[in-house]
Amino acid sequence: MEPKKKIIITGGGTGGHIFPGIAIARELLRHPEAEVLYVGKEDGPESKWVPDSGFEFEGIQAAGFPRSLSVRLLTFWFGFAAGLARANGIVSRFKPDAVFSTGGYVSVPVSLMSAFRGVPVGLLEPNVVPGLAARFLSLFSRRIFVGFEDTLRRFSKRRTQWTGIPVREEIMTAEKSKARASFGLNPDTTTLLMLGGSQGAHALNQYMADVIQFLGQGERAVQVIMMTGWNDYRKVVDQLEKCALKVVLRPFISNIHEAYAAADLVVARSGAMTCAEVLSRGLPALFIPYPHASGHQEMNARALEKAGSAVVILEKELEEEKLSRTLIELLSDEARLKSMGEAARKLAKPNAARDIVKELLEMGGKK
Repeated sequence: MEPKKKIIITGGGTGGHIFPGIAIARELLRHPEAEVLYVGKEDGPESKWVPDSGFEFEGIQAAGFPRSLSVRLLTFWFGFAAGLARANGIVSRFKPDAVFSTGGYVSVPVSLMSAFRGVPVGLLEPNVVPGLAARFLSLFSRRIFVGFEDTLRRFSKRRTQWTGIPVREEIMTAEKSKARASFGLNPDTTTLLMLGGSQGAHALNQYMADVIQFLGQGERAVQVIMMTGWNDYRKVVDQLEKCALKVVLRPFISNIHEAYAAADLVVARSGAMTCAEVLSRGLPALFIPYPHASGHQEMNARALEKAGSAVVILEKELEEEKLSRTLIELLSDEARLKSMGEAARKLAKPNAARDIVKELLEMGGKK
Protein backbone atom coordinates (compact mmCIF):
# COMPACT_ATOMS: atom_id res chain seq x y z
CA MET A 1 0.00 0.00 0.00
CA GLU A 2 1.42 3.37 -1.05
CA PRO A 3 1.98 5.95 1.71
CA LYS A 4 -0.50 8.81 1.77
CA LYS A 5 0.33 12.09 0.08
CA LYS A 6 0.34 14.72 2.80
CA ILE A 7 -0.93 18.16 1.82
CA ILE A 8 -0.75 21.30 3.95
CA ILE A 9 -3.26 24.03 3.18
CA THR A 10 -2.30 27.43 4.56
CA GLY A 11 -3.89 30.87 4.57
CA GLY A 12 -6.50 32.85 6.42
CA GLY A 13 -7.58 36.17 7.85
CA THR A 14 -10.58 36.62 5.54
CA GLY A 15 -13.14 34.40 3.88
CA GLY A 16 -11.46 35.04 0.54
CA HIS A 17 -8.37 33.24 1.81
CA ILE A 18 -10.12 30.63 3.95
CA PHE A 19 -12.99 29.29 1.84
CA PRO A 20 -10.84 28.36 -1.18
CA GLY A 21 -8.67 26.36 1.22
CA ILE A 22 -11.71 24.57 2.61
CA ALA A 23 -12.92 23.86 -0.93
CA ILE A 24 -9.53 22.29 -1.76
CA ALA A 25 -9.56 20.29 1.47
CA ARG A 26 -12.99 18.89 0.61
CA GLU A 27 -11.85 17.98 -2.89
CA LEU A 28 -8.78 16.23 -1.44
CA LEU A 29 -11.11 14.07 0.67
CA ARG A 30 -12.27 12.47 -2.59
CA HIS A 31 -8.77 11.03 -2.91
CA PRO A 32 -8.16 8.27 -0.35
CA GLU A 33 -4.40 8.63 -0.84
CA ALA A 34 -4.46 12.24 0.50
CA GLU A 35 -4.05 13.49 4.08
CA VAL A 36 -4.78 17.14 4.88
CA LEU A 37 -3.61 19.60 7.53
CA TYR A 38 -4.78 23.22 7.54
CA VAL A 39 -2.41 25.81 9.05
CA GLY A 40 -3.66 29.34 9.69
CA LYS A 41 -3.48 32.21 12.11
CA GLU A 42 -3.92 31.03 15.67
CA ASP A 43 -6.57 33.67 16.47
CA GLY A 44 -7.96 34.19 12.95
CA PRO A 45 -11.48 33.23 11.84
CA GLU A 46 -9.98 30.12 10.22
CA SER A 47 -9.23 28.79 13.73
CA LYS A 48 -13.00 28.27 14.08
CA TRP A 49 -14.22 27.82 10.52
CA VAL A 50 -11.73 25.10 9.56
CA PRO A 51 -12.36 22.78 12.56
CA ASP A 52 -16.10 23.40 12.14
CA SER A 53 -15.71 22.12 8.58
CA GLY A 54 -14.17 18.90 9.92
CA PHE A 55 -10.47 19.44 9.19
CA GLU A 56 -7.42 19.29 11.41
CA PHE A 57 -6.10 22.77 12.19
CA GLU A 58 -2.89 24.14 13.64
CA GLY A 59 -2.32 27.82 14.40
CA ILE A 60 0.71 30.05 14.02
CA GLN A 61 1.49 33.68 14.71
CA ALA A 62 1.09 35.93 11.67
CA ALA A 63 0.69 39.63 10.87
CA GLY A 64 0.59 41.78 7.77
CA PHE A 65 3.70 43.73 6.80
CA PRO A 66 3.44 47.37 8.00
CA ARG A 67 3.13 49.80 5.10
CA SER A 68 4.66 52.74 7.02
CA LEU A 69 7.50 53.42 9.44
CA SER A 70 6.22 52.86 12.97
CA VAL A 71 6.78 50.78 16.10
CA ARG A 72 4.79 48.04 14.35
CA LEU A 73 7.66 47.61 11.92
CA LEU A 74 9.89 46.49 14.79
CA THR A 75 7.32 44.26 16.48
CA PHE A 76 6.40 42.73 13.11
CA TRP A 77 9.83 41.10 12.74
CA PHE A 78 9.64 39.48 16.19
CA GLY A 79 6.20 38.09 15.37
CA PHE A 80 7.32 36.99 11.92
CA ALA A 81 10.28 35.11 13.40
CA ALA A 82 7.95 33.37 15.87
CA GLY A 83 5.61 32.43 13.02
CA LEU A 84 8.49 31.01 10.98
CA ALA A 85 9.73 28.96 13.94
CA ARG A 86 6.26 27.53 14.56
CA ALA A 87 5.76 26.86 10.84
CA ASN A 88 9.13 25.11 10.66
CA GLY A 89 8.12 22.81 13.51
CA ILE A 90 4.81 21.94 11.82
CA VAL A 91 6.48 21.23 8.47
CA SER A 92 9.19 19.12 10.15
CA ARG A 93 6.62 17.04 12.02
CA PHE A 94 3.92 16.67 9.33
CA LYS A 95 6.38 16.21 6.43
CA PRO A 96 4.06 17.45 3.64
CA ASP A 97 4.47 16.29 0.06
CA ALA A 98 3.00 19.57 -1.21
CA VAL A 99 1.59 22.84 0.13
CA PHE A 100 -1.41 24.81 -1.12
CA SER A 101 -1.12 28.49 -0.21
CA THR A 102 -4.26 30.61 -0.49
CA GLY A 103 -2.18 33.79 -0.54
CA GLY A 104 -2.15 36.66 1.94
CA TYR A 105 0.23 37.24 4.83
CA VAL A 106 -1.08 34.31 6.89
CA SER A 107 0.22 31.85 4.32
CA VAL A 108 3.76 33.26 4.19
CA PRO A 109 5.48 31.41 7.10
CA VAL A 110 4.42 27.88 6.12
CA SER A 111 4.90 28.49 2.39
CA LEU A 112 8.37 29.92 2.94
CA MET A 113 9.59 27.19 5.30
CA SER A 114 8.18 24.49 3.01
CA ALA A 115 9.92 25.93 -0.04
CA PHE A 116 13.22 26.13 1.83
CA ARG A 117 12.85 22.43 2.65
CA GLY A 118 12.23 21.53 -0.97
CA VAL A 119 8.49 20.96 -0.59
CA PRO A 120 6.62 22.15 -3.72
CA VAL A 121 4.25 25.05 -3.11
CA GLY A 122 1.14 25.81 -5.15
CA LEU A 123 0.02 29.43 -4.76
CA LEU A 124 -3.48 30.78 -5.37
CA GLU A 125 -3.87 34.44 -6.34
CA PRO A 126 -7.62 35.11 -6.35
CA ASN A 127 -7.53 38.83 -7.25
CA VAL A 128 -6.87 40.42 -10.64
CA VAL A 129 -3.95 42.40 -9.19
CA PRO A 130 -1.64 40.32 -6.95
CA GLY A 131 -1.07 41.52 -3.41
CA LEU A 132 2.30 41.99 -1.73
CA ALA A 133 2.32 38.52 -0.14
CA ALA A 134 1.44 36.78 -3.41
CA ARG A 135 4.12 38.65 -5.35
CA PHE A 136 6.66 37.59 -2.72
CA LEU A 137 5.50 33.96 -2.53
CA SER A 138 5.42 33.60 -6.31
CA LEU A 139 9.23 33.60 -6.18
CA PHE A 140 9.12 30.36 -4.17
CA SER A 141 6.09 28.64 -5.75
CA ARG A 142 6.28 25.80 -8.24
CA ARG A 143 2.77 26.45 -9.55
CA ILE A 144 0.64 29.61 -9.45
CA PHE A 145 -3.12 29.31 -9.81
CA VAL A 146 -5.02 32.48 -10.70
CA GLY A 147 -8.66 33.40 -10.40
CA PHE A 148 -8.82 35.77 -13.37
CA GLU A 149 -7.46 35.44 -16.89
CA ASP A 150 -6.06 38.99 -16.66
CA THR A 151 -3.71 37.84 -13.89
CA LEU A 152 -1.83 35.38 -16.12
CA ARG A 153 0.43 38.14 -17.45
CA ARG A 154 1.50 39.18 -13.96
CA PHE A 155 3.41 35.98 -13.18
CA SER A 156 5.78 33.58 -14.90
CA LYS A 157 3.90 32.18 -17.91
CA ARG A 158 5.55 28.79 -17.51
CA ARG A 159 4.36 28.29 -13.94
CA THR A 160 0.96 29.99 -14.03
CA GLN A 161 -2.44 28.44 -14.74
CA TRP A 162 -5.87 30.07 -14.96
CA THR A 163 -7.92 27.70 -12.84
CA GLY A 164 -10.46 30.07 -11.36
CA ILE A 165 -11.12 30.21 -7.62
CA PRO A 166 -12.21 27.03 -5.81
CA VAL A 167 -15.83 27.38 -4.69
CA ARG A 168 -17.55 25.14 -2.17
CA GLU A 169 -19.66 22.53 -3.93
CA GLU A 170 -22.88 23.39 -2.09
CA ILE A 171 -22.82 26.89 -3.60
CA MET A 172 -22.88 25.42 -7.10
CA THR A 173 -25.48 22.72 -6.42
CA ALA A 174 -28.12 24.39 -4.17
CA GLU A 175 -31.62 24.34 -5.71
CA LYS A 176 -33.54 27.58 -6.26
CA SER A 177 -36.99 26.33 -5.18
CA LYS A 178 -35.71 24.79 -1.94
CA ALA A 179 -33.54 27.85 -1.27
CA ARG A 180 -36.43 30.28 -1.62
CA ALA A 181 -38.58 28.10 0.61
CA SER A 182 -35.87 28.09 3.29
CA PHE A 183 -36.04 31.92 3.39
CA GLY A 184 -39.84 31.94 3.32
CA LEU A 185 -39.90 33.63 -0.09
CA ASN A 186 -42.39 33.48 -2.93
CA PRO A 187 -41.14 30.83 -5.39
CA ASP A 188 -41.94 32.92 -8.49
CA THR A 189 -40.96 36.47 -7.52
CA THR A 190 -37.76 38.15 -8.73
CA THR A 191 -35.29 37.98 -5.84
CA LEU A 192 -32.58 40.50 -5.03
CA LEU A 193 -29.66 39.42 -2.82
CA MET A 194 -27.91 42.35 -1.12
CA LEU A 195 -24.69 41.54 0.72
CA GLY A 196 -23.67 44.35 3.03
CA GLY A 197 -22.21 43.57 6.42
CA SER A 198 -18.56 43.42 5.35
CA GLN A 199 -15.75 45.97 5.10
CA GLY A 200 -17.03 49.54 5.18
CA ALA A 201 -20.48 48.10 5.76
CA HIS A 202 -22.26 50.95 7.54
CA ALA A 203 -22.52 53.32 4.58
CA LEU A 204 -23.27 50.44 2.20
CA ASN A 205 -26.02 49.12 4.47
CA GLN A 206 -27.62 52.55 4.64
CA TYR A 207 -27.68 52.96 0.87
CA MET A 208 -29.07 49.45 0.44
CA ALA A 209 -31.82 50.05 3.01
CA ASP A 210 -32.75 53.34 1.31
CA VAL A 211 -32.99 51.58 -2.05
CA ILE A 212 -35.19 48.82 -0.62
CA GLN A 213 -37.54 51.48 0.78
CA PHE A 214 -37.59 53.20 -2.62
CA LEU A 215 -38.37 49.95 -4.44
CA GLY A 216 -41.15 49.31 -1.95
CA GLN A 217 -42.89 52.53 -2.99
CA GLY A 218 -43.27 51.28 -6.56
CA GLU A 219 -45.31 48.49 -8.04
CA ARG A 220 -42.43 46.25 -9.05
CA ALA A 221 -42.72 42.59 -7.96
CA VAL A 222 -39.45 42.00 -6.15
CA GLN A 223 -38.36 40.41 -2.87
CA VAL A 224 -35.09 40.91 -1.02
CA ILE A 225 -32.58 38.98 1.06
CA MET A 226 -30.15 41.35 2.81
CA MET A 227 -27.15 40.64 5.03
CA THR A 228 -26.46 43.61 7.30
CA GLY A 229 -23.69 42.50 9.64
CA TRP A 230 -24.25 42.56 13.40
CA ASN A 231 -23.68 46.26 14.04
CA ASP A 232 -26.40 47.58 11.73
CA TYR A 233 -28.91 44.76 11.97
CA ARG A 234 -31.33 46.29 14.47
CA LYS A 235 -31.20 49.70 12.80
CA VAL A 236 -32.01 48.26 9.36
CA VAL A 237 -34.81 46.11 10.84
CA ASP A 238 -36.41 49.21 12.34
CA GLN A 239 -35.96 51.21 9.13
CA LEU A 240 -37.60 48.57 6.94
CA GLU A 241 -40.31 47.52 9.39
CA LYS A 242 -43.08 49.07 7.28
CA CYS A 243 -41.58 48.33 3.85
CA ALA A 244 -44.16 46.98 1.42
CA LEU A 245 -41.72 44.45 -0.03
CA LYS A 246 -40.99 40.98 1.31
CA VAL A 247 -37.58 41.54 2.94
CA VAL A 248 -35.55 38.88 4.75
CA LEU A 249 -32.92 40.53 6.94
CA ARG A 250 -30.05 38.60 8.49
CA PRO A 251 -27.02 39.89 10.40
CA PHE A 252 -25.07 36.98 8.92
CA ILE A 253 -26.15 34.40 6.34
CA SER A 254 -24.71 31.04 7.35
CA ASN A 255 -26.53 29.32 4.48
CA ILE A 256 -25.02 31.62 1.85
CA HIS A 257 -25.26 28.82 -0.71
CA GLU A 258 -29.05 29.00 -0.47
CA ALA A 259 -29.01 32.80 -0.63
CA TYR A 260 -27.15 32.66 -3.95
CA ALA A 261 -29.45 29.94 -5.22
CA ALA A 262 -32.52 32.01 -4.36
CA ALA A 263 -31.22 35.14 -6.11
CA ASP A 264 -31.82 36.54 -9.60
CA LEU A 265 -29.50 39.53 -9.08
CA VAL A 266 -26.75 40.19 -6.53
CA VAL A 267 -25.64 43.53 -5.08
CA ALA A 268 -22.36 43.22 -3.20
CA ARG A 269 -18.76 44.21 -2.69
CA SER A 270 -16.39 42.61 -5.20
CA GLY A 271 -13.93 40.57 -3.19
CA ALA A 272 -12.47 37.73 -5.21
CA MET A 273 -14.47 35.07 -3.38
CA THR A 274 -17.77 36.87 -3.93
CA CYS A 275 -16.94 37.23 -7.62
CA ALA A 276 -16.19 33.51 -7.90
CA GLU A 277 -19.39 32.51 -6.08
CA VAL A 278 -21.53 34.80 -8.23
CA LEU A 279 -19.96 33.42 -11.41
CA SER A 280 -20.40 29.82 -10.24
CA ARG A 281 -24.16 30.43 -10.01
CA GLY A 282 -24.31 32.28 -13.35
CA LEU A 283 -25.73 35.35 -11.61
CA PRO A 284 -25.77 38.93 -12.89
CA ALA A 285 -24.23 41.29 -10.36
CA LEU A 286 -24.11 44.94 -9.39
CA PHE A 287 -20.79 45.48 -7.64
CA ILE A 288 -19.89 48.33 -5.29
CA PRO A 289 -16.14 47.80 -4.72
CA TYR A 290 -14.67 48.46 -1.30
CA PRO A 291 -12.70 51.66 -1.98
CA HIS A 292 -9.86 51.02 0.47
CA ALA A 293 -8.59 47.59 -0.63
CA SER A 294 -5.62 48.89 -2.66
CA GLY A 295 -7.90 48.94 -5.68
CA HIS A 296 -8.17 45.13 -5.74
CA GLN A 297 -11.94 45.03 -5.57
CA GLU A 298 -12.48 47.59 -8.32
CA MET A 299 -10.12 45.68 -10.62
CA ASN A 300 -12.03 42.43 -9.90
CA ALA A 301 -15.36 44.12 -10.61
CA ARG A 302 -14.12 45.81 -13.79
CA ALA A 303 -12.97 42.45 -15.18
CA LEU A 304 -16.50 41.08 -14.81
CA GLU A 305 -18.03 44.29 -16.13
CA LYS A 306 -15.78 44.08 -19.22
CA ALA A 307 -17.01 40.53 -19.81
CA GLY A 308 -20.63 41.68 -19.59
CA SER A 309 -21.64 39.85 -16.40
CA ALA A 310 -21.68 42.80 -14.00
CA VAL A 311 -22.31 46.51 -13.55
CA VAL A 312 -19.96 48.55 -11.35
CA ILE A 313 -20.89 51.55 -9.21
CA LEU A 314 -18.18 53.24 -7.16
CA GLU A 315 -19.08 54.12 -3.58
CA LYS A 316 -18.56 57.84 -4.27
CA GLU A 317 -21.32 57.62 -6.88
CA LEU A 318 -23.93 56.25 -4.48
CA GLU A 319 -24.96 59.70 -3.24
CA GLU A 320 -26.13 60.54 -6.75
CA GLU A 321 -28.97 57.97 -6.42
CA LYS A 322 -27.18 55.91 -9.04
CA LEU A 323 -27.81 52.69 -7.13
CA SER A 324 -31.59 53.00 -7.23
CA ARG A 325 -31.64 54.11 -10.88
CA THR A 326 -29.36 51.28 -11.97
CA LEU A 327 -31.29 48.65 -10.03
CA ILE A 328 -34.57 49.76 -11.55
CA GLU A 329 -33.03 49.63 -15.03
CA LEU A 330 -31.71 46.10 -14.43
CA LEU A 331 -34.89 44.77 -12.83
CA SER A 332 -36.90 46.18 -15.74
CA ASP A 333 -34.78 44.45 -18.39
CA GLU A 334 -35.13 40.65 -18.23
CA ALA A 335 -33.20 40.22 -21.47
CA ARG A 336 -30.21 42.11 -20.06
CA LEU A 337 -30.23 40.11 -16.84
CA LYS A 338 -30.34 36.90 -18.85
CA SER A 339 -27.44 38.07 -21.01
CA MET A 340 -25.40 39.01 -17.93
CA GLY A 341 -26.09 35.60 -16.40
CA GLU A 342 -24.93 33.86 -19.58
CA ALA A 343 -21.74 35.92 -19.55
CA ALA A 344 -21.17 34.92 -15.91
CA ARG A 345 -21.52 31.23 -16.76
CA LYS A 346 -18.93 31.58 -19.53
CA LEU A 347 -16.45 33.05 -17.04
CA ALA A 348 -17.13 30.48 -14.33
CA LYS A 349 -14.58 27.76 -13.57
CA PRO A 350 -16.67 25.04 -11.88
CA ASN A 351 -13.78 22.56 -11.92
CA ALA A 352 -11.28 24.86 -10.20
CA ALA A 353 -10.94 22.70 -7.08
CA ARG A 354 -10.57 19.51 -9.09
CA ASP A 355 -7.96 21.01 -11.40
CA ILE A 356 -5.90 22.43 -8.53
CA VAL A 357 -5.99 19.20 -6.54
CA LYS A 358 -4.82 17.28 -9.60
CA GLU A 359 -1.79 19.59 -9.82
CA LEU A 360 -1.10 19.38 -6.08
CA LEU A 361 -1.10 15.58 -6.08
CA GLU A 362 1.20 15.51 -9.10
CA MET A 363 3.52 18.05 -7.45
CA GLY A 364 3.53 15.91 -4.33
CA GLY A 365 4.92 13.04 -6.31
CA LYS A 366 7.80 15.10 -7.75
CA LYS A 367 9.53 16.55 -4.70
